[in-house]
Amino acid sequence: MKSIHRQTPKRLVLLSMFIAIIIVQSMVPFLGYVTIGVVSITLIQLTVAISAILLGNRAGLMTGFAWGLLSFIRSWTSPSSPLEALMFHNPFIAILPRILVGLLAGIAYNVVSKRKNEILAASVSGLIASVTNTILVLGLSAFFFIGLHATMGSVSGTQWAWLLLGIAGNNGIFEGIFSFVVTPIIVTPLLKSSHLKHLLQGD
Repeated sequence: MKSIHRQTPKRLVLLSMFIAIIIVQSMVPFLGYVTIGVVSITLIQLTVAISAILLGNRAGLMTGFAWGLLSFIRSWTSPSSPLEALMFHNPFIAILPRILVGLLAGIAYNVVSKRKNEILAASVSGLIASVTNTILVLGLSAFFFIGLHATMGSVSGTQWAWLLLGIAGNNGIFEGIFSFVVTPIIVTPLLKSSHLKHLLQGD
């Protein structure tokens, strides 16, 4: 799909539907996150990646912003853990990575789909969305809480580093694999839908 599309009323409705899905996923934990044993897999980046694939980079940026803003609000109103509250109270950690998730997922799909097939492009887009979210959220957390010597109670900088590495290793790898596999399973039927093609063409 091209990165720039005409924002017809039908396309805006579809974009609004994606944002509504993200709102529901953010409010209902098991729809936005799947926990398998000690592994927690984020699902919302799939919604953002799919919106970027179907509607373009700008749509991915907007759905990513919606996700980030909801993360920021939730950290103040109903955080799932003290760690979530501490990390996502910072708008740079909560919002900036999620904006880039949508933007980079759309760019990745555009680049790969020009050279390879759409299935591989969707897989790469999903993987990029997951990796971007993991690296930027944890990287910015490390910068603010280790580099700037912020503390959470008695947690030292070294303990913060091990904690963030544990999250990356425990969740990030499985999340990346999950996104790589599942994104094309969802996107491929949508791309082949004649009704959706008609809508995306702005008719």
